[in-house]
Amino acid sequence: MSTATLTSHRPSDKPKTILAGIDLSSWLSWASYSVGFGLALRLAPGMAEDLTSGGIGLAIVASAVVSFFVIILLIQQQMNVSLRNTSFGAPKKLVDGGVFAHSRNPMYVAFLLPLVSIAYYSPTAALAAVALYIVSMNSLVISVEEETLEASFGNSFRRYCLATPRWIIW
Repeated sequence: MSTATLTSHRPSDKPKTILAGIDLSSWLSWASYSVGFGLALRLAPGMAEDLTSGGIGLAIVASAVVSFFVIILLIQQQMNVSLRNTSFGAPKKLVDGGVFAHSRNPMYVAFLLPLVSIAYYSPTAALAAVALYIVSMNSLVISVEEETLEASFGNSFRRYCLATPRWIIW
């Protein structure tokens, strides 16, 4: 199981609403995107017009979001889990093959696509969104997930960490 498959919910937690059942990584991802998108709207005067008129920027941003979901579906197929999962429970197996041999968090890396697409309108906004995303994910999600994986898999997980970058670079 990769760090990307854990959530802040314990298996016994029962969400009271659909929104309460969405994991922290999803909230942080889309919050980072919203901040970047909102900042781009302020910094790029023609962005709103381009989006509403169906300009090339709309195609770029929409393609990045669709590509993200396609990549997630493929990764979750490799992991034998559903996109509809909002909580994965306790890790049962350390997944370290396929895309997980190149990144311990390929789902989180995939979310960089929508964030980077904002750069079409404003590189500054995209950079701010990426920085917010990486810092918040590392400190609030990944660190907790990796503690759980180390407790579950010990030396196997430590060896995996030594051999595989958290994101895509060391």
